[in-house]
Amino acid sequence: MSLKPPDARYLHLAEKWLAGTITPEEKQEFADWYNHGQNEHVLVPESHAIGEQEHRDQLLANIRAEISRTNQPKRFWLFRPSVAAAFALLFLAAGTYFFIPNKKPSPQTPLATTTDIAPGGDKATLTLDDGSVLKLDELADGALQQESHFSIRKKDGELIYEAREGAKSDALSYNTITTPRGGQFRVILPDGSKVWLNASSSLRYPTGFDGDERLVSLSGEGYFEVAKARENGKPVPFRINVNDREIVEVLGTHFNIMAYSEEKAIKTTLLEGSVRVTRPGTRNSSLLRPGQQCLYERNKGFVVRDDVDAGESISWKNGIISFKDADIETIMRQIARWYDVRVEYQGEMPHRLFTGGISRKSNLSGVLKVLELNNVHFEVKNKVIVVSP
Repeated sequence: MSLKPPDARYLHLAEKWLAGTITPEEKQEFADWYNHGQNEHVLVPESHAIGEQEHRDQLLANIRAEISRTNQPKRFWLFRPSVAAAFALLFLAAGTYFFIPNKKPSPQTPLATTTDIAPGGDKATLTLDDGSVLKLDELADGALQQESHFSIRKKDGELIYEAREGAKSDALSYNTITTPRGGQFRVILPDGSKVWLNASSSLRYPTGFDGDERLVSLSGEGYFEVAKARENGKPVPFRINVNDREIVEVLGTHFNIMAYSEEKAIKTTLLEGSVRVTRPGTRNSSLLRPGQQCLYERNKGFVVRDDVDAGESISWKNGIISFKDADIETIMRQIARWYDVRVEYQGEMPHRLFTGGISRKSNLSGVLKVLELNNVHFEVKNKVIVVSP
């Protein structure tokens, strides 16, 4: 199928929609134009997108209503991260797609907000073994601590531990890195394992790994790339205590753990290698293969899913708030953690399921504009989002 550029008229309407100045008649005109050629790709000149610097991080999206012929809940495609900066309705914001519902949109009240809210960033605190606390986002890059058996330095949103060759600690000491709501950070542990922490998460770990296991503790969400290690010729397992509710054991692998207390289940998703998930104090365990996800709910045991997109579980690490067949409450919990806001609901939320992704670099107003296209409405006051149908 050939690609064609949109008329200047519709680029102009897209700009007005993003700026919030589009009229209901113009919005209907734009929707009619888009839906008329919905199965065709549209090419927007790359120079145009790059030239609109003020819109680069704002979100544009496509909502395609998929009305089921059965009694299943409705599912709506919102937006997909782009794989090429010039394809498929790339209007003004490099890296995002813009979509319009199939059905005629109803008149909408503009998003009510007192001030816009910026996205989260690289923010964390480091609690040392002696109880002292360092605010990492306020410190310059460089060395933070030098000890006999390790050193710590910070560089570009990453905390790096370097074990001194041949040196071992006399007593085991622990550090804890904690991200706030609206924060993220990365850490390289003394054994070379890499951990990405999402917002509102913490990781407790020893400053040196000696002995027959490597044990850390996680709350919130983290993506792990575990380095292989051997002691006396034997592999040393890496174990993660997740909220004292499950133990994830690996030798060397890539996986994601989502264990927020406000979510219904702990989700462990394996991308590479193998992991064993065990309920503490029991023999109840599951061995995962790449592409599988283990869900654990309190008092319900483990459920292993094969029908998952493992890449979706780490989209947050790659700058996308991603969701698949998620209701509005699930989406808003992710938004609340990343933008450090509180969410309240007024009225009964319609049972719709959404699939898509939102750039984590977008301001909050851009994200909410996308969701408002599907008859969900928002009012933002003093970092509180009020959601109504």
